[in-house]
Amino acid sequence: MMRPALMVMAGLVTACVSVLASAQEAAPRAAATPSLTAEPSCTYTRCALGIAPRWNGLDLVRGEREERVRSLGFFWPRDVSSAFDGDQVAVGHARIAVRQRRIGAALTDAGGLLLVAAAARLLTDGRMDRTGGLLAGGGAMLLGASIPLQFAADAELSRAVWRYNARFGR
Repeated sequence: MMRPALMVMAGLVTACVSVLASAQEAAPRAAATPSLTAEPSCTYTRCALGIAPRWNGLDLVRGEREERVRSLGFFWPRDVSSAFDGDQVAVGHARIAVRQRRIGAALTDAGGLLLVAAAARLLTDGRMDRTGGLLAGGGAMLLGASIPLQFAADAELSRAVWRYNARFGR
């Protein structure tokens, strides 16, 4: 028989993953970005992509003005592959980045929920009991497990940007 604390933890994780999955299915797909490289005036300084860190994710920015094109969020990641239209290898890296970020985000969000649940128990009971400790430990483990996935997603996004920008060196 499963202990009540483990049942609560398993239920919270399941609910979090379910909410994330349904939110991502309902998220509108990004409209395709027109390929600016077809224009003769499209130079590296005008059309190349870059990555700008934000508190809630990484923005894909275009040109020296750093106009925001897409954002790969830490908590609610959306598909950014349309920013790389015209280069299938870059699109592939971007799709891998989104997939890794979605898994990492699910772990991050679930871990955060478990930590909030542990904090709520601590505040209502005035002490940290076994269940609160299990919730806090589970939350910390999920957050820790999300970190390598978040960094792997960053690396794939960087590869996509590098590959896309290689066209301007030709």
